[in-house]
Amino acid sequence: MTTDQTSREKAFRVCTNCGNLTPAERPDCIYCGTMSAEAMAAHQEDEREHRFLAALFTRSNPFTMMIIGINAGVFLLEWLAGGMGGLSADPQVIRAFGAKNNDLINQHHEYWRLVTAIFIHIGFLHFLLNNYALWIIGQEIERLYGSARFVVLYLLTGVAGALASYTFNPANDSAGASGAIFGLFGVMATFAFRFRKELPERLSSDIRRRILPVIAINLIFGFSMRIVDNAAHIGGLLAGVVLALIVPYKRPGEHGTALIWRILQVACLAVMLLSFFGAFYNYKGPKLDIHNLRSAPQSRLKDYGEQLDKAHTALVDSFIMFSEIIDQRAAQANIEPARSAAERGINNIKNIPPIADEVDKFRGQLLELLTEQSNIIEIFARMKEKNWTEVREAEAALIAKAKQYGLVKQGKD
Repeated sequence: MTTDQTSREKAFRVCTNCGNLTPAERPDCIYCGTMSAEAMAAHQEDEREHRFLAALFTRSNPFTMMIIGINAGVFLLEWLAGGMGGLSADPQVIRAFGAKNNDLINQHHEYWRLVTAIFIHIGFLHFLLNNYALWIIGQEIERLYGSARFVVLYLLTGVAGALASYTFNPANDSAGASGAIFGLFGVMATFAFRFRKELPERLSSDIRRRILPVIAINLIFGFSMRIVDNAAHIGGLLAGVVLALIVPYKRPGEHGTALIWRILQVACLAVMLLSFFGAFYNYKGPKLDIHNLRSAPQSRLKDYGEQLDKAHTALVDSFIMFSEIIDQRAAQANIEPARSAAERGINNIKNIPPIADEVDKFRGQLLELLTEQSNIIEIFARMKEKNWTEVREAEAALIAKAKQYGLVKQGKD
């Protein structure tokens, strides 16, 4: 056989219908129009893929949008409570809103934090990246599995991530939707393998080609950054893999949803609602203030320090002014400046929320001293006949306590 004959055979094929030679590169016969077997198979695969995608992408994804909306709402409340930076947040704010904190879970039984932590974010960039990822992967999962199963998958993978953080990262607060998002990535990757025989080949390959590198890159990035809670990521991912091996997806043409999934969906939504109520009921964070939208956490910390300084100065001023009245036994002296200083200091303290253990201790001591000083002055003001010895002893005891706390210098008062 010559080279020309071989090339001719490669360039042409025999039509299975009419038996004539027709160009091999054409899917149909130039004589009778019959499609080749390969072209027919490819056409059928295209139609199957089109029907599959059309059935899926005509489904709505309301709960993905709802969860993104909840995340945005919670983030706005965080911002109103304490100011948010691009990469950081006030630790007290995220703790008050329900971040995972092992001490509060263990000592106060605040188990709802394992749920609320999924909806809290630390800084604008964290919020933006997580919700962008959720917008992409969440829509796909909700369309593949249906809304009822999506809610179950999202909550369970998120809680699994929080539990993994609780177990393997006990020392640090943790918050964010990334555990649940990694869970959805795990669901998608497992789905592509588990149902590969009934999925259009190109769709199955496309999912694996997109999802697996994303998982790998995010895990590598997580291990290279100390602030990332890898325990939550891996916990959510593994939970997603396991759940995808158990939970069936909603096949094209499947219109109804089994009652069990509806019941589980309602149960999950009820757990979310109760958890938010727990966070609201136990909230001890800063008051919401629209002015915080313009401030970053660093500026709030500066404000806290300034308020503490003002309260401390008010305490010392009140001590000095009231001590002078006692020393001079000036019964008719104006006590308003001393009383006003004590009340001003109390107001300064009450305007600042707790932020850290050491600062909270200082804050508590100041509030204690200012309150006692205000009470002593009030008792003094009500005395018809001044008992100078009693007042002097009470004031001296209070100043001694202030020295013990280190809030008044030793030596001359």
